Amino acid sequence: MSARCPPAEGLIATAIYYLRQHDRKLGEESLQYFELPQNQGYQIQSQLVLQWPLAHTQRLKLEMEPDWRYRALRIELETEGHLALARYQISGGQLRGRVEAQGRKNGESTLSWQVSSILDSPAALFALACCRHLNLKVGERQEIALIRLPLPSFEPQRHPAQCAYLQDNLCSLAIGSFPASEYLIESRGGARVRLWVDELGIPLQIERLEDKAPVEFTLTRYRQFRF
Repeated sequence: MSARCPPAEGLIATAIYYLRQHDRKLGEESLQYFELPQNQGYQIQSQLVLQWPLAHTQRLKLEMEPDWRYRALRIELETEGHLALARYQISGGQLRGRVEAQGRKNGESTLSWQVSSILDSPAALFALACCRHLNLKVGERQEIALIRLPLPSFEPQRHPAQCAYLQDNLCSLAIGSFPASEYLIESRGGARVRLWVDELGIPLQIERLEDKAPVEFTLTRYRQFRF
């Protein structure tokens, strides 16, 4: 029997999610969660392979400070043979973005950034970062600003919202039952995200409702390497 490969340096956990809308499978997301060496913070990577609303692949890399403040984000979007790359840096009270895309002029953007700002897009990666960044206690709620990164423009959009840490309960999935913390995010525009995370912040289940289109993220594989 061959030896198992050791985990990558700093790897905390890996997870795979199925994305569904009603009974239709939309795609998958694979996630890796790292602690960076020399107390430099954390890095979360994920890849989404989706068939809706059009076939495309997203590769994301989010870096956080040791205290879970946002530092940098990189997104690659590949669809129908075309590639777009977006990079964001968060510092000095500003989010600065640059987008490079084939057949399109490079674009730059700047948006004011507060401590309560949360990067958001339909991905388990952003859900993990949100809960660790806010660090709420059970029963607490906080006014936040969701910074959405819509595809394919990647132009940051601010949406006033509120996040509440509702309760601790048990999340039962096909792969097992997990102690979970339940959160609810509601924006003034009507978008709603309910999510359940474990003690590491790994999302176990996510229910998103935007434009009356529900999308559900369900954990289908999970492995912890460090506690």
